[in-house]
Amino acid sequence: MHRKYRPRHYADRVQRARALMPDAAIGADVMVGFPGETDAEFEESRQFMEAMPFTYLHVFTYSERPGTPAADEAVQVPMAVRKERNRILRQLAADKNRAFRESMVGRTLSAVTLDGGMALTGNYLKVELGSQREANILIDVRIDGVSEAGLLEGATLLPILQ
Repeated sequence: MHRKYRPRHYADRVQRARALMPDAAIGADVMVGFPGETDAEFEESRQFMEAMPFTYLHVFTYSERPGTPAADEAVQVPMAVRKERNRILRQLAADKNRAFRESMVGRTLSAVTLDGGMALTGNYLKVELGSQREANILIDVRIDGVSEAGLLEGATLLPILQ
C-alpha cells in the first residue's frame, strides 16, 4: 500500500507505548485482502499482530473502489479468501481482548458509571456493576471476572467523587 514506514517502526512505537502505559488499551485497524496479498504475506501479518500487545483490532475486508489504482490491480484476492482472513483476524482479536480483560481480574480500577448498571474504566473496558449507580460518578471498582463483552464487578464499590 506504499506506506513510508515498516513494521519494525510501528512495532517500536506500540511497544514503547505499552512500556510507558502497561494498562493502556491499544488497538489497530487492519485491512485484509488488499490486491496482491499472498497467503505468506497474510500469515506474516497475522504473526505480527499476534506478537503485538494489542487489546483490540478493527478488521475490515478490502473492497474495490472504482477508479483507484488498487481496483485496477490484476491480482485480486478472491472474496472467499478475504472473508476467511477477516474471520481469522477477528478471532485473534477476540482472544487478545479476552486475555487483556483477564489480566485485570483481581485489580481495582477507576471507572465512570454509565446508565444501565455499567461503568467504563480509564482504559475503555466496560464493567458490569453488581448494583445500579447514578451515572457520571467516578468510582473504584474491584474486578472479579470477565464477561463476554467486558468485566464483572467485585463485592466492593467505593465512590471516590460525587
